[in-house]
Amino acid sequence: PSSSSSPQSPHREQDSEPPATFVIAGGGIVGLVLALAIKKHLGVTPEIYEKARGFAEDVGAGLGLYPNGMRVLRDIDPALLHSIRAAGHPYQYRIWEKHDGTEVAKANEDFLAGGEQELYSIGIKRWRLQDELYAAVSKARIPIHFRKATTNVVEREEDGLMEVHFADGTSRLTQVLFGVDGSKSTVRQVFADPDIQLSYTGITCLMGTAKCPIQRQGIHFPSSVTSKFHAVYFPVGENEQCFQIHFPIEAEQTDKNDWGNLTSAEGKVQFESLAQNMQEDGWDKQYLDPLYSVDHAVRVGFALLNPRLDRWVYGRNRRVVLVGDAAHPPVPYVGQGAQMGIEDAGTLVLLIKALCYNEESGALDLSNFGKATEIYERLRIPRTSSILDCSKSYGDMQERRTHRSSGSFQDLLIQGEVMMNDTVAEMLPGATFNYAEDVRRALKREEKKRRSLKHSTSTNSALGRDQMKEALAQLWGGTMPFV
Repeated sequence: PSSSSSPQSPHREQDSEPPATFVIAGGGIVGLVLALAIKKHLGVTPEIYEKARGFAEDVGAGLGLYPNGMRVLRDIDPALLHSIRAAGHPYQYRIWEKHDGTEVAKANEDFLAGGEQELYSIGIKRWRLQDELYAAVSKARIPIHFRKATTNVVEREEDGLMEVHFADGTSRLTQVLFGVDGSKSTVRQVFADPDIQLSYTGITCLMGTAKCPIQRQGIHFPSSVTSKFHAVYFPVGENEQCFQIHFPIEAEQTDKNDWGNLTSAEGKVQFESLAQNMQEDGWDKQYLDPLYSVDHAVRVGFALLNPRLDRWVYGRNRRVVLVGDAAHPPVPYVGQGAQMGIEDAGTLVLLIKALCYNEESGALDLSNFGKATEIYERLRIPRTSSILDCSKSYGDMQERRTHRSSGSFQDLLIQGEVMMNDTVAEMLPGATFNYAEDVRRALKREEKKRRSLKHSTSTNSALGRDQMKEALAQLWGGTMPFV
């Protein structure tokens, strides 16, 4: 796909309608959160375009939600957070173990929430989280159009509008496009450097869910120097759990065509075979029972952008914005993949609200949208890169636990970190972060810069009033904001 100027499309969707203000390409978890945040904080109804036929109960396996992501959900609607929590199950502990069930270390998970019980970490089935968000989107009367895979984006020369093209031959005009279409993002492929591509990390994961209660309500990290792999088990319901088995597999030995949901028969065969091998290696029964009871299975290879993106915003007027996995595909080891996308959405909308929205009149003025997205990139690119480094570091540590030469030493390091920090150090930067405070600090810095420039221009007799206004406007990227 490529971005270019083009003649009028004969198949433009809703041609008689005015352009949308915001189009969201991608209706996954982060796309739905972004839509809800826009409606809540800006009073504008975005349009969502999603390639899937609809939402189903066999999407993905499970994931964790942590305090940093839940703060965004709570700011959208406390009732939404409550319903999501009710659909999942809290973690009481974070437990590191050997494959025979021997405990290495245990941390109380509530430490990450700073005492706020409604922000305690939970596990949840992916489809249940999506279902709760979809219900909220429907209640907010936000339109979501299914079977709309984005294939191209054209920035029109005559008016700067974005023309988003879909696989069914239709298109939609919009003032702003948010590319929230996942790690294989078409929007990214259209605008970003073509040399930046996904690169396989060398780790393939078999994950699944099972109607099987977990021992000691918490998230478990067993590893084995015998089997030479590590795993994660966590609750996603009262008597349900999710598990992830991480295998180092060389790229030439993988079949990327096999990544994705497994059929019931495929999952049963693969996990029963795996369980038998694990039993021979001495894995404890608590880790084997879920594999024999799997009800949904997924195989996935983890891939990262190489090199990482150094910009997320594109177009002459900075009206195309990447959000979530489209900007920064994750690895899962500290559970921050979805949280980073949710943080992106919350941060972006608060910046637009501060710089483009007049709360008294309810008016939205996008003349400062470029400034909002400039701060967005300044905040989010280093933040997500840092958390990705934490996740890779944690994954490397878990991998070292599977080697006889280093496993015992790594276990001692974990014990020491839990004693000193109440958890491992890699968990703290992600889960304890407050996105709204980050935005407030950034806006204060901008205001300080603005006042400093205003002071310097007012004391410089060579600058007249019109010149001073022009300098201030340039600082803000356009017309002065409402705040």
